[in-house]
Amino acid sequence: MRNFLLGGLFAAAGFLAAGGSALAMDSGLQSVVRDSAGVTIVENEEPAADSRLGWRVGAEPTLSIGAVEADPAYELFRVADATRLPDGRILVANAGSGELRAFDASGTHLQSWGGQGDGPGEFSLGGPSGVGGWPGDSISASDTGARRFSVFDANGEHGRTSRLPDPYQRLAGVLPDGKLFVVSSSGFRFAGGEFPDGLSRRTVEYGIVEPDGGLHSTLGTHPGSEWSANAEDMSVRPHPFGRDPIYAAWGDLVLIGTNDRYEFRAHAVDGNLTRIVRRGHEARRPTRADLNAYFARRYESMSGADRSAALAEVADMPLTDAFPAFNSIRVDELEHLWVEEYRQPGETDRVWTVFDPEGRVLGFLETPPGLRIFEIGPDYLLGGAYDELGIEYVQLWPLDRSDP
Repeated sequence: MRNFLLGGLFAAAGFLAAGGSALAMDSGLQSVVRDSAGVTIVENEEPAADSRLGWRVGAEPTLSIGAVEADPAYELFRVADATRLPDGRILVANAGSGELRAFDASGTHLQSWGGQGDGPGEFSLGGPSGVGGWPGDSISASDTGARRFSVFDANGEHGRTSRLPDPYQRLAGVLPDGKLFVVSSSGFRFAGGEFPDGLSRRTVEYGIVEPDGGLHSTLGTHPGSEWSANAEDMSVRPHPFGRDPIYAAWGDLVLIGTNDRYEFRAHAVDGNLTRIVRRGHEARRPTRADLNAYFARRYESMSGADRSAALAEVADMPLTDAFPAFNSIRVDELEHLWVEEYRQPGETDRVWTVFDPEGRVLGFLETPPGLRIFEIGPDYLLGGAYDELGIEYVQLWPLDRSDP
């Protein structure tokens, strides 16, 4: 039986009696909005599993950048991010070469910026890790490995590079006024003492940084990623069903939380909690069969002896309390929140719950399988994909937001 947070329409009536407001969306979904000590709380029903939002993604991409055995500028490797500029150019963060590569609206390569190094406008090994707009017509590029970000003008001329203050390592988003939403590393860190055994979770720290790199405010510590640690051999590995931190800039607010449950907390830049968005979700605990099946698929291409050894190493991995409530989040250019549904073992469909800018559920939407979404515009999806030969592409897919 589906477990709605609202408990159906009678729960909506209870909230109305307490001073909330129930909003029936055109899809028939019920959202209840209430105020609690100055914090807006939006409670949403879970859409029916087979329901779909009326928006449509095109059957094919309108643009595909990438090639094999061609001009090296079109040979993409380890693309970390991409963005579409207002004039239609596509800017690709090609981490394999340490470059930002600019392509025109037809996919023709125009120029490349940066390169690997420590100089102005250059990137460390593994960078650039992100690219996006900056107030005005400038462009920001992050370099997680070097804990810095750079600003370029629209023509690729380097303006400045700033280092993130301790302990922050990753740029999580750029706010409308140019302030940066930043986060520390979410990986496993052993600081000495007794090595953990079993499921382990460190904390991550969030903050707001001024455009010049100075610290504006700290937003506290929150749970990080969930790992499996073995004290006997002091080994550690990510848990395949582990819960992770989630974060994004949402207009002039920042979202901070984890995917332990279907809830999103939006904070102002001073750290004050302003909005909580929830959606009905029935948690399910993984079984040993789920975990065994996951590793059987992961190691199926290995030889017999190697495969047996690999499976033995994870045979006693502990189970998490529950599967993650969802996979990831994105905020589109119209400030809709997109939440990628968690794919249970064996599931391949890429389904998203779309919320309006206030946090009310609009419905489910499927995106092309295998497409890693970098950016969602008013009428497009921009993402990365691989073909059957493992060739990497950046693709632009049309998005129609009108209901049929």
